Amino acid sequence: MIAVSEPLELARDAIRRVHKAAVRHRDDSLHHAAREITASARAMGYELGPVEEYRPCPACDAEPGEACITMPGHRLVDGIHPERTRSEGG
Repeated sequence: MIAVSEPLELARDAIRRVHKAAVRHRDDSLHHAAREITASARAMGYELGPVEEYRPCPACDAEPGEACITMPGHRLVDGIHPERTRSEGG
């Protein structure tokens, strides 16, 4: 029998790959799809992880995988700009 943590790790890895592909192809619809999958998992009681580390930051121009930096007029929440977790137009 597979432990619950193993399928969750597989799902987390898949979500990371979708976000990385979205960054590589500059396709926000892939980010959106990954967020929908993550939201569905959360609704079922599973946590797949944050998306901000796979997205560039529109506030400070941090690249995926880089930490946000302090910018005048932009607050940091848990070390990232809230803008980084939102998609444009969504």
